[in-house]
Amino acid sequence: MAPAITSAKITLSCPLFAADFDPRNHGFLLVGGGGGEGRSGVGNKIVLLNTSRRDEISEVVDIELSRDEDSVTSLAVARSDDDSLVALAGINSSQAERRKGVNQHLRSFQLEYPPRKTEDSNDDSGTAEAEKKERKTQALSQVSLFRQHSPGGGKTDDSYQRLLRLSPAKRDAPRIGAIATGLAPAGEIVVFSVSPEPQAKDVIARIRLSSGEEAEDIDILDLDDDDGRFLVAYTTGTEVFTFEVSASQRSETAPEVRSVFKSPLSQGGGKKTKGRPRFRALRFLSPTSLLLLQNAPDRGGAELVLVSTTSNGSVLQRKRLRKSVRIGLALDVRDLGEGGGTSAGARQYVAAVAGSDQSIELFTLERSGNPTRFGSLQRYTTLTDVHPFSITQICFSHYRPPSSSSSSSSSSSSVIPPQILKLASLSLGNTAVVHTIPLRPFPPRSSSTTGSSTIPRYVLQPPVNTELRETLFSCAVALVVIAVSCLLLQAWTEIRGGTPPYLGAADWLPEGIRAKVARPYMFGEGGRPHPFWNPQPAARVLPDSASTETEAVGGGLDDDDDDDHHHHHQGTESSLSSSAYTPGLSNEL
Repeated sequence: MAPAITSAKITLSCPLFAADFDPRNHGFLLVGGGGGEGRSGVGNKIVLLNTSRRDEISEVVDIELSRDEDSVTSLAVARSDDDSLVALAGINSSQAERRKGVNQHLRSFQLEYPPRKTEDSNDDSGTAEAEKKERKTQALSQVSLFRQHSPGGGKTDDSYQRLLRLSPAKRDAPRIGAIATGLAPAGEIVVFSVSPEPQAKDVIARIRLSSGEEAEDIDILDLDDDDGRFLVAYTTGTEVFTFEVSASQRSETAPEVRSVFKSPLSQGGGKKTKGRPRFRALRFLSPTSLLLLQNAPDRGGAELVLVSTTSNGSVLQRKRLRKSVRIGLALDVRDLGEGGGTSAGARQYVAAVAGSDQSIELFTLERSGNPTRFGSLQRYTTLTDVHPFSITQICFSHYRPPSSSSSSSSSSSSVIPPQILKLASLSLGNTAVVHTIPLRPFPPRSSSTTGSSTIPRYVLQPPVNTELRETLFSCAVALVVIAVSCLLLQAWTEIRGGTPPYLGAADWLPEGIRAKVARPYMFGEGGRPHPFWNPQPAARVLPDSASTETEAVGGGLDDDDDDDHHHHHQGTESSLSSSAYTPGLSNEL
């Protein structure tokens, strides 16, 4: 039985659009949103939430932003330590500034963590409120990295920072980020080096899209090499592209962009076409594989598509979402890491998909030691009615699997604390929900493994042995084919008189076909037909003249002649009978 998934919910004072977990501590969740510029009663804010308890979410830090500027549209934690974190956010400048051609859309903030609890600390509400007031927040920088467009005629540029994606956080390793425009005359992607105060000099590369194109989603994969290279993927809705950049190299020319997959044109009923399915989101699974969230035209449903970026983007597998999901809204994937022992190199991915019916579906995907060999997408569970209004974003907490060093002080694997994964989701209804998903060791712990220094890998659900299942399925299909073939062969040999009629296959044929095709089974030296053979020949009827002539001739014979004639007639009938029923003989007398 699957472990229970617990959840906690909080309602804030504004709609929420962006969220990210602290990469060092999944007990803190940063969320942002707002009502935008000039909307009375709905402010703009960034809130740090405490999600350490499974059944409760509380506010830790609340940053009230200016109501003369836009709401928070994208958000990510750039750096964190024991005392504070630095967050990057996408916030448009005011309309007045944008009319002047100035839009400092990328902001950075520093938020202090609450002091650590001590044995003498008092947890009453008064003390908690006092601590909340003592925590400091600071706006560090604001900068414009996009190329500005001047609409002219006193009009306002409606473009904004739609996407913000950072590379995975690693200790003492550089990180890069990518931002993309929304509602711009020509889309643009800017890759930059992550720092507490990003500046224009930190820009690594720029990708200019065609007129009317926008990046629907972006993901970044660390290639883990000495050159500090990263692989970036983005989709324009109908096509997926990738390119490589290095954190230590900056170039004025755009990197080489490669198209790896294109959405096929789907045909509708009749001669009309419905158009192309559109990709809503994408996530890397490996340097050569991507998981895509694809929506069918005309709200015709959604599905997950696993694509290989080699061989011109071949589709490895598809998984259709539930029928009630007309549109997929968001996607996130978390790698649960490798294990040691017999499962070395194997790993499991957990994917979460938010649907238009306010539900979230969880899937697992197993990968063997071969980075290009995946199992099938397995549906784990469906979280229904998560929010009262449309979901805007989902994100997993950062997960670091336990290493062998965590148990070096003891030979027992029981020192490893329970492993969990958290899933946060936001909505237009001002709500934030955090689900706590328990993980389990694989192979399962037992008395035989107690004391082993090998740390098992952790999974959401035990992987299905796809090779064994495929082998069993192939064997079952082969047995069915063999059985049907034997049945047909036996029936045919019976019909052609080669074997005794165990099945009675000749009786399956219509009478006309049976008379032309079927032959009796002959056995014994005398060549007599099998007793069960019943060809049902038509009754022989002689004409009246022939019967009268026979009677006349018979009347003129004496007794001796009659006996001779009787024996001769009997022999003739016997030869006729044998000739009529023996295969291959002519009926000439």
